[in-house]
Amino acid sequence: MAEERRPQPAGGLDEVRRRRRARRLQEKRRRAALRRRNALACAAIASAVVGAVVGSGAGGGGGGGTHKALAARPSAGGIGPPRSDQKLVASKGPVPILMYHVIANRPATAQFPELFVDPDTFGAQMKWLSRHGYAAVSLNQVYDAWFRDGKLPERPVVLSFDDGYRGDFVYARQTLGRLRWPGDLNLLVKNLGTELTDPMVKQLIDEGWEIDAHTISHLDLTTLSGNQLRREVAGSRQALQTRFHQPVNFFCYPAGKFDAATIRAVRAAGYLGATTELPGDASKDQMFQLHRIRVDGSDGVSGLAAKLRSGGA
Repeated sequence: MAEERRPQPAGGLDEVRRRRRARRLQEKRRRAALRRRNALACAAIASAVVGAVVGSGAGGGGGGGTHKALAARPSAGGIGPPRSDQKLVASKGPVPILMYHVIANRPATAQFPELFVDPDTFGAQMKWLSRHGYAAVSLNQVYDAWFRDGKLPERPVVLSFDDGYRGDFVYARQTLGRLRWPGDLNLLVKNLGTELTDPMVKQLIDEGWEIDAHTISHLDLTTLSGNQLRREVAGSRQALQTRFHQPVNFFCYPAGKFDAATIRAVRAAGYLGATTELPGDASKDQMFQLHRIRVDGSDGVSGLAAKLRSGGA
């Protein structure tokens, strides 16, 4: 049987070669066009990202550029230096720590009415602090300034919230968020799941709040010893560290009650310091008896101002 041959185009082999060259040239041009389109797309995305970052900085009042826009957010968990868009100075001096409890409207049946600061009053107090040059920082940042050559704003203040109530998330978080200030949540473990949920606490951490321990059950530590004392002091730290992956470097004595044995337990648990209810500013030479300024529901703005003046701030 005769060998079957494929039909050849007119012009023979020269025509075949010409068509092949034409196809290769066409494919080469197609790939070049695709590369150009990809390059243009990447450039457009990069331009949009840069524009968004710069725009957010400009929206804050002055177009401070990428660095300023990124620095405007507090560091998660209050770890690291304060925001770099504010003037920072080296400082070893005393720092006022304000002590709040419940940020909410006081119910008529409240057993301890002075523990309630209504949200409007709290907002007015924060505005007053800001207008008078104060800037909130975390206890970790204060410790870094006192012992690790860190820096603080010229008029630092720590805003501490004891126990962990829903108002910390619903009201205080919003007010401090507008100022880009961190809070210091002295978290009572038993309040998790009742007053605050884990996602709420994690969001506070993401927005710059520091998490510290306030025991598991809010017992009078001066009446405890041995395993009971260790459970409330060391156990609360371990529980919060495991749950939220934070250092939990500071402790808050329930009702401000402590003695020599309590301080030994706090030191043994690895805390860097502890806050009390003793009035006045906190100083670096009393790390396990850090004084605080109690803010009562009846203080208002003028009462807070008076307490800060009496504390030396």
